[in-house]
Amino acid sequence: MSSEETLRRASYGPNSPQIGRKGARTRQRIIDETLRLFEAKGFHETLVDDIAERSGVSRATLYQYFASKDEIFQELMEECGAALHRVVRRLGPLGPTEQGFDNLHWWLGEWAWVFTKYATMFAQWERVATASAGVRPQVVTFTEIYSHRVAKRLTDSGVSGVDLADVGTILLVAVHRFNYYRYRGAVPGLTDQQLLDGLAVHVQLALFPETPAEVFEALDLDVGESVGVVRWPDAYTPEFPDRFGTLSDRARGTVDRLLDASCRVFSQYGYHMATVDDVVREAGVARGTFYKYFTDKADALAAIAEEAWAALPPVVEDFAALSPGDHEGLLEWMGSYDRVRIRYIGLLRVWLEDQPLDDEVRAIGAEIGRRAALACAAVLNAVERDHPYNATTAVLFLQALLERSLDGLTDETSPERRQEVVELLTWLVERGLLNGRGR
Repeated sequence: MSSEETLRRASYGPNSPQIGRKGARTRQRIIDETLRLFEAKGFHETLVDDIAERSGVSRATLYQYFASKDEIFQELMEECGAALHRVVRRLGPLGPTEQGFDNLHWWLGEWAWVFTKYATMFAQWERVATASAGVRPQVVTFTEIYSHRVAKRLTDSGVSGVDLADVGTILLVAVHRFNYYRYRGAVPGLTDQQLLDGLAVHVQLALFPETPAEVFEALDLDVGESVGVVRWPDAYTPEFPDRFGTLSDRARGTVDRLLDASCRVFSQYGYHMATVDDVVREAGVARGTFYKYFTDKADALAAIAEEAWAALPPVVEDFAALSPGDHEGLLEWMGSYDRVRIRYIGLLRVWLEDQPLDDEVRAIGAEIGRRAALACAAVLNAVERDHPYNATTAVLFLQALLERSLDGLTDETSPERRQEVVELLTWLVERGLLNGRGR
């Protein structure tokens, strides 16, 4: 009988009376070493045998405490999720006043502290939730509870006119992403305090655009427009041959079906966990048909990246051409951006999480990211404001909203629901980042 078929009794929980002090120390050592391995190797690359070896226990002993690697991850998630819940429970009244802003600033500061403490877990959160059926429900439950707690605070503070649970979810995923940039050291020109101050201003104005400028007087945000947003490489134009240019119409139709299926599978399971079998099953073709056109899964991802190089830069250019006061233009752009994201979300997640890639795919993602950052800066810097402004944090917050918010609320939902979220995201961007007059 294989190890996968071996029947095991239920593992000991964290408060089990059966394990005693020595067992509790062993259990904690397993958790601590797993966290270090996740940081060094990532969730997917960490094996149960790695955890057992680092913890100084046998595989069988490890299974006495945890049924799987997923279960260890889930317990760590509960710990860092509980820390965030404690912070939001202590959040004081919000509003367009100095006290309201101080409470918001405190909340975001505590959130940043929790993120730093559990950075390894938060950095793995999205990619594990995409791939693991066991973890995803826990992420969804946490998000729902946290979003409703934020919504309750916003209701008590007088915010109205929109679905505040959705606002809470957008804030959760966007602030999480913003802190991920900070954790990755993407902004070498700013201190953590400057990043926090800038973020607090954008969130405050998104919720309370009527906040008077004097509320922000104590902040030193005017760091100019020259601070680099991320360590982007120099401008680069990827060049590659048209790999399918000589195919017949019939063969090209088969390739298109395989690419469509790959996009859907990479989105549903995550690129790392998706398999060629998943792709061919989704496409309704034989396995041999896939290998007729692609050498492996990575080659299919490269083909999608080449296709994205034709599709994404025009979307970026359209954003750069927007006028800050053009509500209808921004709303229309958000809708078109969402439609493009639906196809390429699996690829975008690979780029955003900096997963291992070949040089060409990485170069395409880096160049699109560089152009997107410049487009965001062009629009945001064309706004006159009467409050302190940090160009770098403004761009980072906008990118965080665009990268994660649609994921947080629109997975597997109807076109009507997607449109609602697009309208809400437009509302938040206009209030928090474009609350001024176009030059």
